[in-house]
Amino acid sequence: MAEGGFLLVSLMLGFSVLLVIISAVHRYTRNIIIPGVAILMFLGATLAVVPILTHEVENFYSVIERTPEIILYVIIPILIFESGRKLSIKQIKNEAIPIGFFSIIGVIITILIIGIAVTTIFQIPVIDGLLFGTILAATDPVAVGIIFKKFPIPHRLNLIIEGESLFNDATGLISFNVVKGIIFSGVAFSLLDTSISFIWTMVGAIAFGTGLGWVGGKILNKWKADEYVDFTFSLGLAIGGYIVADHYLHVSGVVTTLFTAILIVTIHKEISTGVRKLFHKYWDYLGFITNSVLFFLIGIPLISVESYESASVPLILILVIPFAIMMLSRAVVVYGGSHF
Repeated sequence: MAEGGFLLVSLMLGFSVLLVIISAVHRYTRNIIIPGVAILMFLGATLAVVPILTHEVENFYSVIERTPEIILYVIIPILIFESGRKLSIKQIKNEAIPIGFFSIIGVIITILIIGIAVTTIFQIPVIDGLLFGTILAATDPVAVGIIFKKFPIPHRLNLIIEGESLFNDATGLISFNVVKGIIFSGVAFSLLDTSISFIWTMVGAIAFGTGLGWVGGKILNKWKADEYVDFTFSLGLAIGGYIVADHYLHVSGVVTTLFTAILIVTIHKEISTGVRKLFHKYWDYLGFITNSVLFFLIGIPLISVESYESASVPLILILVIPFAIMMLSRAVVVYGGSHF
């Protein structure tokens, strides 16, 4: 068998085994406090260093490593749409002030705290510390959604934190690009240019996502189709809209997909109760599978000795110190903005 064919067979076998593992993990973690995806991430890390499985796991991961766009342009938009379909414009308006504070001011404060702390502890240039801060500052909407499903969180708190995690993408992206430009291109910081870039990234994404969702909802109303058509059509808009926003319009794909989901569910009213339930069930299932696969993949490179062989700082410090700084900075922002 040709090398490409063997790799494909190996990949599909690995994916089949992963589906069985996902099923077993979620079956036996229903009644424990640790989310199933956390167990899957741990399994991804440990299976990658089991001698008999190392080659197969590496083959499986290498496909993703060579084509990271699979995660960025397929898995992420699916997970954002899956979360966004449960929100409404009214809910976002009601909590606009706290969501805005945490997703803009909160992210900037977090970047500064992480950047200064890392600079001081590891004795690196300030600008490098700030770049590290921009990478860690924005909370992950996927992880937030998963954790909050596991615990009985008050509805308003859930809405604020999940809303923040979806909107802070723009702040984190702009901050990263600004600091990266200063480091690699020697571009001087411009408040005006940064403000314009932020407004375009956020407002452009909201406008594009709203328009896409509105048109999509109207089309589905006119078609009056079944749950298969509704699900397939919305899946196409979720992935396609994200790609157009991120790759061509250079606006936030996360915010675009979020508003596409909200508007489709809001506008698409001409649908029976049975079809609506099945539509949401299909999205629940797709979210379940993609979440599980994503966290397993995240775990694979975590325990990789080669990644840390050249590091001058012990591995435990590389992991623990940034984590502690990140938690501290997050606590400062949350408690500081708690009056909202």
